[in-house]
Amino acid sequence: MKPFKLMILTLGLVLAGCASKLEKKNELVDHSGLEKEEAVGGETVLGVRDNKVKVQRKVFLAEELRRLENLSYGLQYEVYGNREYGTIGLYGAYKECKSELQLPKYGGKGKLQPVEPAALVINEDPEFQFAKTKEGDLVGFSEEYLSERLDRFKKYRDVLRRRRSEYEQKLEICEHDLKVAKSNFLKNKADAKSE
Repeated sequence: MKPFKLMILTLGLVLAGCASKLEKKNELVDHSGLEKEEAVGGETVLGVRDNKVKVQRKVFLAEELRRLENLSYGLQYEVYGNREYGTIGLYGAYKECKSELQLPKYGGKGKLQPVEPAALVINEDPEFQFAKTKEGDLVGFSEEYLSERLDRFKKYRDVLRRRRSEYEQKLEICEHDLKVAKSNFLKNKADAKSE
């Protein structure tokens, strides 16, 4: 029984430590700027604080979050397309190429080869809490720390950049194979005509 109580106590301390670390990460800090600031470019300045040379980039948090979200969603549409707008993305182009490569006239078996299923990265389906506004309207809302959302979208961005690179490479290989198959088909067709 003692090991179980010790484990529960340890788990509680770890969770409390994580929560306080997260709260600390989201606290507002006193920003008094840098001494001897010099513009580097855009939102970046070079200056001195506490007798140490620092490079500082200031952004409006809402703009930074919006930029990161737009970039991540844009990458997802580039990789997987967007049904609403009728785009197929790199994944869809790769599937079409693999399908065409299987046509018997290009040396294929006429059967579709399985392609890994699309694995969308961004799936925002928040848990809503319910509330009543001052006007008496019933609303649902979700809430999270800004740092958590920024970190999550940075991970989405990184994963989607890797997937984009992966599907660009797969599509390039498939298109090369298809080009060779079409060339062989035309050569065989020309040889058959000359006989």
